[in-house]
Amino acid sequence: MIRDKADLILRNGRIFTAEESLPWAEAVACSRGRILAVGKNDEVQALAGHQTQVIDVSGRVVLPGLIDTHVHILWYAMRQRQSHVDLDGINDFASVLDRLQKAAAIAGPGQWIHGWGWDETGWDVQPALSLLDKIVPQAPMALRRKDLHTWWVNRTALDLAGITKETPDPPGCRLGRDAAGELTGVLHEWGAIRLVEEHIPGLDEATLQKWLRETVSEAHRLGLTGIHDQRLQNDGLQAIDGFLALHRQGNLDLRVCMHVNDQILPKIDSLKMELGPDDDRLWLGQLKIFADGSMGARTALMLEHYENEPNNCGIAVTGADSFREQAERARRSGLAISVHAIGDRAVRETINLVSAIPTSNSTGGMPLPHRIEHVQVIDPHDIPRLGQHGIIASMQPVHLISDWQTAERVWGERSRYAYAFRSLLNHHTQLAFGSDAPFAPLNPMTGIYAAVTRQDERGEPSTGWYPEERLSVVEAVHAYTMGAAGAAGKQHIQGSIRPGKWAD
Repeated sequence: MIRDKADLILRNGRIFTAEESLPWAEAVACSRGRILAVGKNDEVQALAGHQTQVIDVSGRVVLPGLIDTHVHILWYAMRQRQSHVDLDGINDFASVLDRLQKAAAIAGPGQWIHGWGWDETGWDVQPALSLLDKIVPQAPMALRRKDLHTWWVNRTALDLAGITKETPDPPGCRLGRDAAGELTGVLHEWGAIRLVEEHIPGLDEATLQKWLRETVSEAHRLGLTGIHDQRLQNDGLQAIDGFLALHRQGNLDLRVCMHVNDQILPKIDSLKMELGPDDDRLWLGQLKIFADGSMGARTALMLEHYENEPNNCGIAVTGADSFREQAERARRSGLAISVHAIGDRAVRETINLVSAIPTSNSTGGMPLPHRIEHVQVIDPHDIPRLGQHGIIASMQPVHLISDWQTAERVWGERSRYAYAFRSLLNHHTQLAFGSDAPFAPLNPMTGIYAAVTRQDERGEPSTGWYPEERLSVVEAVHAYTMGAAGAAGKQHIQGSIRPGKWAD
């Protein structure tokens, strides 16, 4: 039961509530982790007691706690803290080789060498097995492309995974091969990547928990009070185990909606038993399914071929039958689905499939919606369909900063409907924003900047990239608050400053 007196009062502020009935207020009172009252200074001050902490915020803006709806938290922690070769932004291949050679020179026997962030767009060569084997012939090496949908590994890593030229491509994935059919060491999409990833040693428990605690503290400094943690592959069980351990210790100071992949579905019942139906820190969200690849790797599934690549329309990672089977397993487990779909064909086919699936109930009793992650480009005929079917558009505006020029090259005029925030919102689609960290900065303010300006960090294009798709600041913040809470079925308790809700 909520007490009559407040623990904390913030007054003299510009408090954005994200509530239509009272969008702005002067003061807010909190008690035992819940919002007690919102309104004018005098009204809220009346709830002060002898032990109430009263903070004069002196006209500053107060927002609901921001929620990142798309983050790979363990990958982010690893990229920030694990020893690796940073290849992000290195456009000439000679510099890439130089960094890899330096890492190989200090690597211990059999020690994995990790690299992050490579992008071959500006190189004068294409990734090949021979290039890595010359400099790292013995230690296993795994280099993750900037979008993580493509890895480049050396012969030692392939040997550990038992991959040979006779190994067939996993369904919906591809093992890179040259014109002679020899392996290039390039692994396209997660079914192929998994073959190598499962041989990379995981983190020990102490390191895992330490890195997660540090990452949670970093999220707080950026204004984040909640995340939707997206599963990739082997990171899934590690991250869940780490969060559960912190939660048992009372050290999980972040609200985490855990998405799962098909590997984790067999453990769903035991996870539900441990978490309970009303856990306010850690709960199960949606089942993650991949419809296609990525734009940068030209594996996003398109209705028409890529510019200057007449034989390439991308990759369908999950076929329709497998999709329906996974969705049915999710439904039986009480989960909705969250579908990675970047290309316009992937988005269309996902809408077709998802619209035929009933919604599920979240652990808190609210409908748990289906979501499409990314919606990076969409055919204009499909724009009204997400809102019509109640499908959330979980998007990452921050990618626009680094991707708009690439989109122009690979999609041409179709880029008019890339990151179509305004068009989707105007057609009653619920937007939910996130970062996709570690593939982009975790800071939500960077995402808000991108959604509002549609410019990169240099202010280009000067008038914004397709500026008709801009959002207002309020609309962008809403997608990080109420929109994000609704994407997890938590809009009744999270995402706005309203009496009775969590005081985030």
